[in-house]
Amino acid sequence: MRQKELVYLLKLQIQEDNNKKYNMKINTTDQAFLYEIKEQLKGGVDPASTVYIATAQTHTGPFYAITALEDTVFDVSAGTLNINERTGADVMGAIATDFTLPKGVTIYGTFSAIDLTSGKVIAYMKSGRPTVTG
Repeated sequence: MRQKELVYLLKLQIQEDNNKKYNMKINTTDQAFLYEIKEQLKGGVDPASTVYIATAQTHTGPFYAITALEDTVFDVSAGTLNINERTGADVMGAIATDFTLPKGVTIYGTFSAIDLTSGKVIAYMKSGRPTVTG
């Protein structure tokens, strides 16, 4: 078989597999690829809750992104940011020092709870509403 024929047969197989997987008619490999990207990003760019935080209270998420509206200092002793730092030679551990997120910077991760020393942020949740304590 020639290379063109093999490529054509492979595309047909991908299309058939995708039609079964998504239970829909997908005409091209490109459409299947775009559909898969859309499925993987579902909720990632469309937060269920966007929370403005400007107080020294603990806001419990989980949050998946935090954007600093001004230089912001995080109180790591009160929050649970799930951020690691090097604590020794080849040893990683939970961050133990308050840190500053500069204005305009967005960080991504799984942040269980946010507590600020100063500053203002917008935090993004995939689902639910935050609880506030303190």
